[in-house]
Amino acid sequence: MNKVGLSIASLFILASLLYLPGYLAEDPVVAPDQDVLAITPSYKARNLTTTLYNEQGQRVHEVFSSTMENYEQLGFVLFLAPQYTIYQESGEPPWQVVADEGTLYDNNMIQLENNVVIVSKNQADFVQRVTTDYLEIDLDQQTMVSDARVEISGPDFLIFSNGLRANLLNKTYELNQHVQTTYSPAN
Repeated sequence: MNKVGLSIASLFILASLLYLPGYLAEDPVVAPDQDVLAITPSYKARNLTTTLYNEQGQRVHEVFSSTMENYEQLGFVLFLAPQYTIYQESGEPPWQVVADEGTLYDNNMIQLENNVVIVSKNQADFVQRVTTDYLEIDLDQQTMVSDARVEISGPDFLIFSNGLRANLLNKTYELNQHVQTTYSPAN
């Protein structure tokens, strides 16, 4: 081998030795930021129906949503266009609740916003429909609370109120600030 060939081989080996550690080194592992993980949904679903049963195997509630995002670290599930069905322990027909947006928290509280409509599926109930823009429902106690403007209607009446407290089990309704009632009995 001549001097030129030996020089080229020496330069090649030297260059390889200088750059080889860079190629063999592993990229450092970057731990994900916990704040970013918390605001990233654990999973997303579309056109999902979820049913919750109690220990006796009876349906407690059912929810359908066009889009659902579960934020497990933050402890809530976000729904777009939710349709909740709340079943009564007594076996009576359920209540149907729809809204534009809904949030279900780990403590079985539902927070509904924008175009909230609650409809009784029992035709014999005194209150047939409740409409508001904001509502909180405790699924365990089957109570509803709202501080927004509320419209309550039945077969012969229409009530407007600013706020409401209701118990779906014993069918009691308390108006926070009554605004107007219209009573029109059937002839």
